[in-house]
Amino acid sequence: MNKPLPTMQQASQEAEFQLSAAKDVLEWQHALIRAVHLDHLHGGGQGIGTLFEVAKYFNDTGFGGVYSAIDQFKTLGESTPQNAQSENVAREIGGDQ
Repeated sequence: MNKPLPTMQQASQEAEFQLSAAKDVLEWQHALIRAVHLDHLHGGGQGIGTLFEVAKYFNDTGFGGVYSAIDQFKTLGESTPQNAQSENVAREIGGDQ
């Protein structure tokens, strides 16, 4: 089923949301890395397995929306007609023969 292309405003709003979500996931991953380091230093690494499971979960689920937003922008960019100004410049360079 073909869905209609989103408008540029809709696509940019979705991209903003997805980038914000990706930023959150990166911040959570950074906190996990710090927790792994602290566990290694102070806990002998006893909690590292559990922390890695959480990190794997973020990796498996965190960026799916970002990839779909990228695909939307690609599709939108490929479907946008050429600017009339670009056509006029090409006509002037090539001449009307």
